[in-house]
Amino acid sequence: MRILFQLSFFFFPLLLFSQVEYYSFSNETQFQVGFFITGKGCVNTVEPPQGIKNDFQLSKTPDFGAKFSYKFKETETKLFVDISYLSAYMKYKLYNNPSTNWISEFHYINIGFGFEFSYFLLSLNFGLPTSGKFSLSPNFSINYDSKDLNSMLQIRIGTNIPIIKDKIGNLYFVVFADYFLVGALKQDNNYNPRIASLSLGLNYMFNL
Repeated sequence: MRILFQLSFFFFPLLLFSQVEYYSFSNETQFQVGFFITGKGCVNTVEPPQGIKNDFQLSKTPDFGAKFSYKFKETETKLFVDISYLSAYMKYKLYNNPSTNWISEFHYINIGFGFEFSYFLLSLNFGLPTSGKFSLSPNFSINYDSKDLNSMLQIRIGTNIPIIKDKIGNLYFVVFADYFLVGALKQDNNYNPRIASLSLGLNYMFNL
């Protein structure tokens, strides 16, 4: 929970900053379609077994996908759907030997449904696991069996900060935080990882 508080402390000023109206919406159409790409950092929020600590892990590959949005008339509220290839990571370290660490990575085909209110966004993500891997430093790794991977249910809160707006479309700088609402693995114990992440990237939306 301390990790989540630290993420929210960093994230909240960005949300406030994003509400400032710097741009006119005159060129924006009701329907838009586009693509996005982001990099992220992840941390497990579940307390690990004794003698082990959670550590921060940067993503090895970017998340990317396509997005469709509909803007309600006379408002700045949008309904959107996105489909993406999404990854999540967790890292353990030993307290008495920090050089020994192990990383689990999980990959999903994700469908997200959400709303944008001005530049603030809120969505729920549903992910179908495609693969997973467990790596023990320095050079040992095994793949998770697909039957051991849980479907992903994730909440997302974030902001789209406009960089460019013209007749063709809009380019946004995106910042969002994700949190797993269920464990990443199909196991019934107190250590099933729930991953929080912070992502930064770009989103371009074409006017239709």
